[in-house]
Amino acid sequence: MKTSVEPLSKDDEADIPQSIMLIDTRAGRRSVLAQALERNGYTLVYVSETAENLSELAQAYQPDVIVIGVSGPDSNTLANLTDLNKNRPAPVVVFAEEDAPQVIQQTIKTGVSAYIVDDIQEHRMKSIITVAYLRFIEQQKVKAELAKSQYALASRIVLEKAKGLLMAQRGINEEQAFQLIRKMAMDKGLSIGKVAGDIIDLMALMALD
Repeated sequence: MKTSVEPLSKDDEADIPQSIMLIDTRAGRRSVLAQALERNGYTLVYVSETAENLSELAQAYQPDVIVIGVSGPDSNTLANLTDLNKNRPAPVVVFAEEDAPQVIQQTIKTGVSAYIVDDIQEHRMKSIITVAYLRFIEQQKVKAELAKSQYALASRIVLEKAKGLLMAQRGINEEQAFQLIRKMAMDKGLSIGKVAGDIIDLMALMALD
């Protein structure tokens, strides 16, 4: 009896990294990493010996994962990783020789997804890359949810302040103040939060007169 293997869905494929940017100052180690990655089916979209302008390169080549080989991340590499995490976040796997806790801690703080010490093993490459990629995806989801929650809280605070100002100025209750803000938002095609902020700004200007 034959059994068939179902093809991966688009969602499954989205969870499998395929393109790699490889950075390594040492030609020998760079060659070992490149071979290990290619033999595991990854496409090397860019290979370099320097991490300079890492965020710009990541933006240009759009790799699924960035692999960096170093003896121990120096200040310049750490600065470029920090800039990458700030401007163009991407999964980063660092293969390093130095296992000093302080160095590892500094590197992790830049946002890297995995720090592997002295362990370039071809048979483990796929699992390392995949885990780092999925960990990054989950971290980004958490950050997005946190930002969404913070924005919702800030919007709520602004709305409450705007309602309070309208209630005091017009002698209306809370529900009437909310409905007034809601109507203004609908009439102007703006969000309630934006209108509430505009009301606060306008009241502040009026208070200066």
